[in-house]
Amino acid sequence: MTHKERVLATLNNQQPDRVPFFYWSVPEFTDKMMKHFGFSEIDQMLEFLDVDFRCVEPDYIGPVLHSEGDPCKKDIWGTIFKQKGKRNLKYWDIDKSPLEGMTQVSDLNNFNWPTIDLFDFNSLDKKVEKYKDFAIMTAPGYSSPGLLRIIKKLVGESNFDNILMYHPKFFETLVEKVSSFYLNFIEEFFKVTGSRVDFIRIADVFGGQSGVNISQELWENVCKPVIQKYYEIPKKHGAKFYLHSSGGVRKLISEFFTIGVQVLDPIQTYAAGMSPEGLKKDYGHLISFCGAIDEEMLLRRATPKQVKKKVNELLNILAPGGGFILGPAQKFKVETPVKNVVAMYEAAREWKY
Repeated sequence: MTHKERVLATLNNQQPDRVPFFYWSVPEFTDKMMKHFGFSEIDQMLEFLDVDFRCVEPDYIGPVLHSEGDPCKKDIWGTIFKQKGKRNLKYWDIDKSPLEGMTQVSDLNNFNWPTIDLFDFNSLDKKVEKYKDFAIMTAPGYSSPGLLRIIKKLVGESNFDNILMYHPKFFETLVEKVSSFYLNFIEEFFKVTGSRVDFIRIADVFGGQSGVNISQELWENVCKPVIQKYYEIPKKHGAKFYLHSSGGVRKLISEFFTIGVQVLDPIQTYAAGMSPEGLKKDYGHLISFCGAIDEEMLLRRATPKQVKKKVNELLNILAPGGGFILGPAQKFKVETPVKNVVAMYEAAREWKY
């Protein structure tokens, strides 16, 4: 089987020659792994791990967002990130939200909103052609449309509930501005790629450790209609819907299915309602799952032997009958041992249906 065939087979609830693999990490971990094995290109590392997906995004051609050695960087929304941590354990964290403290619609009208002119969409053509034998997905980051997670970056996580409850016009305008950008982005993306992209990855945050963290009203009136619009153009081109939402989102899985979601990621099995046994039994016939390998407690802290044991246990539950793609339940972090990540993929490669 080709990598693409393997992934599409498992989505059709067929058992491919082996479980498909997904890779997701912070840049610092990828750099560490490449250095460890002496790879000069990311594709070399992905081939070594036998990963079935390749992620594509248009080239960014806008103003410089980060200079080498600078401890701060911006994203396209104007959010400022600062490098934290020490020595080999550095990471990027939000330092300043550009709309923090603002509540007036006039503030938003005067804001410097990103436009699709920041990207060269024609650069996608060669990328999708290069990866035609892989399962091609819109890349995590700015090529994964979102809504609430973007708004939280703009106004600050701690201010989000206040904006939602007491400044409805401000919130409505934020929704319009963010969704408008992404609708234009998606249109230009698929104008170039057409039917050559297998998955659109839409990423937001609908759950926490204790369960769903948004109201039914917010889901029905805001999130659901925006996400449905995001999927309209990709669906016409035959792209499948890969939804990223961490946390305990079990109560929303039926809702996800009704709007066309075919893969749910990253399956944090320790969050409320997300036990692999229950998910497979109740929803395995409706939707495929990606992830499930605990990054925080297992991959960072266990031995390779313990990792392999846990991978086998999870595959015995989630993989039979197709519908499962192996990957981490959170991004591989810089402190994660390379040997444990290698052990994860090795165990899955050796596992048999």
